[in-house]
Amino acid sequence: MRSASAFTAVTPTPAALTLSLLAVVLASHVPALPPLLYLLLPAALAARRLPAGRRATAARLALLAVGVVFCGLAYGWLDSATLRAGLLLVLALKWAEARTPREFQLLACAALVAGAVGILQWSDGAGLALLAAELMLALAAYESVQAPQRAAQLLRAASRVLAHALPLAAVLFVFFPRIPGPLWDIGLSFGLPLSLAVEKTSEGLGVSTRLSPGDSRTQTGVRETQAVLVAEFEDWVPPTSSLYWRGPVYYDFDGREWTLDPDYAGGQGRRLMARGWTTGAAFSATLREKGREIRYRIRLTPHDRLWLYGLDLPARLAAESLIAPDWQVISHTPVDKEISYDLASWLDWEAGGKLPAAQRGRALALPAAGNPELRARGRALAAEHGKDADAIARAAMIGLGDGYRLDERAPMPAGPDALDEFWFRARAGGAPAYASAFVFLMRAAGVPARLAAGYRGGKLMALTDYVVVKRSHAHAWVEIWDDERGWRRFDPADRVAPEKFAVTVAPRSAPAAAPKTSGAPAGRRPPTGDAPMPAINPAAAPQSAAARVDAWELPDVAGWLARWVLKLDGETQQRLLGGRGGGHAWLWLLAAAALLSALLLGGAALTARWRDRSRLPPPRRAWEKALRLLARHGIAPQTGECPSRFAARAGALRPAWAGALENLARAYTDWRYAAARADAPARVTAAARRLRNLVLAGVDDRRPAA
Repeated sequence: MRSASAFTAVTPTPAALTLSLLAVVLASHVPALPPLLYLLLPAALAARRLPAGRRATAARLALLAVGVVFCGLAYGWLDSATLRAGLLLVLALKWAEARTPREFQLLACAALVAGAVGILQWSDGAGLALLAAELMLALAAYESVQAPQRAAQLLRAASRVLAHALPLAAVLFVFFPRIPGPLWDIGLSFGLPLSLAVEKTSEGLGVSTRLSPGDSRTQTGVRETQAVLVAEFEDWVPPTSSLYWRGPVYYDFDGREWTLDPDYAGGQGRRLMARGWTTGAAFSATLREKGREIRYRIRLTPHDRLWLYGLDLPARLAAESLIAPDWQVISHTPVDKEISYDLASWLDWEAGGKLPAAQRGRALALPAAGNPELRARGRALAAEHGKDADAIARAAMIGLGDGYRLDERAPMPAGPDALDEFWFRARAGGAPAYASAFVFLMRAAGVPARLAAGYRGGKLMALTDYVVVKRSHAHAWVEIWDDERGWRRFDPADRVAPEKFAVTVAPRSAPAAAPKTSGAPAGRRPPTGDAPMPAINPAAAPQSAAARVDAWELPDVAGWLARWVLKLDGETQQRLLGGRGGGHAWLWLLAAAALLSALLLGGAALTARWRDRSRLPPPRRAWEKALRLLARHGIAPQTGECPSRFAARAGALRPAWAGALENLARAYTDWRYAAARADAPARVTAAARRLRNLVLAGVDDRRPAA
């Protein structure tokens, strides 16, 4: 058996526990940690060995200043790497000079906050594991300077509070609507008339009259979390992956950037009337097929341009608007203040008619020089597939195989052959880069093509009909002309990053199958050009049962936590609560939650009652057990009645039990009030057992009460 001194020798000290906590905090910051910090942190920790004095303090402050200055010059003074470096250096230097219990307690609290900041960059279950480790180490470091009993009491109290809070927290976690953005967006989910006050901008993807293939989602200085529009749908909210909010459409490309017609840039919507459609019915007559009509209302932020964002394709128009020749909904005047308007659209459509010669010429135009490899690839596709525009586009999409990456922040190559460098070598870029290269390739193959910009998707506010579209949803896609089926949409982003826009959730209210407005030949592909293409994702093919058995792996706990806890967004919540086909699974979930909560509360009450009774001495438990048995037979002690008087009264009512009652009362009195009687506990237990046996055996010659 270990002695007390030996146990004390192996007990971690506050300094050791706090150092362990700092190591876990460092691990939580690793993905975004400046490399320079790997040299500075050991030096800061080693400063603990410096002798106490002003020189040691000056040396530590100098080390902190050197670290912050170097990181500021290397990464920027307000960059997150510099802020992380300063925070971690302060913690390490504070540990180096800490000596008193209060200092270690303060350091443990500060390290926990720093660890929480670092965990924000972890998007899976690893962050949850790091947080649990930090909480335990912080508690141990904080309480290590106090008595061990205090730490145990704190843990027990925290466990009880957590157990009581978990049922309600779980119900709120599952049923409370997921709000896609800051907390003040919560008003939109209930339809409150909140103002969409954002910074005006006339630049960036989906807004500008000029577009470079290397443009990011929006221009520098405007937050990507700002809302562009809020759409409230009637009856049915489509999957957000199918929502294309149409903005500017570009034809003219000079090898460096795309430009719009002067009519769009000039801000005179009436000049487009002669070439567009002033009613939805007139535009509808030009289409061959149309799917289910989707109705919605939009609140649009000002962007100082003519177009009113709407879903492809517009079926009905708002007041003071028209449909431009390139199918945008155009306002008569620029949108310079927040407006609201009602629209209707078709998500499934097939165009028809004939492409005018002037428009065909613009859709086939290429710069005089540049990008020879894409030109050669286009000629090869034309030679292989002839004039079949659909086959050429699908072959080009399949060519975007492994090795391509959708990265909005990847730099676009420069020079006259930038698209060649991007398509064949860099293979990483944003949606504008892929759309620009794809249009260039289609035109090189003799297929008319144009580039459409706007926004794709949005954040569904769970349990509502609202979809919020932010600047981060800015997108660009391609439309090609097929002589049989008209303009069709092709989105290279779906081939490069299929998981980003995968349809993983059911709509809020699944619509019935909508009849087409005109018949289509059997076996025809969906009219939008977005149907899944064969052989694009072989990994998604179903495996045989034997293959699944051979590929069995341990459960992915981190992935499960990431999907159902850390990344539970509005659409996943909608699918969870709606069930298959947008049903009423939430009723069953709510009933199960109520039942589980009742079971937990009932179990807690029974456990508390058992715990209270188990803490009683054995004689007291035997006495109270006998009283409960007598109470079931109509005999209970009165208020203030002593054991002997209760035994006499009960014996008068049940003479057969009188002797056993007298023995039990005498033994209990001796145990309770005559502590010198060492045999009293055993006598109480034996007398109580004899009385229970008589009662349970049915020995009873009761007399009526006097």
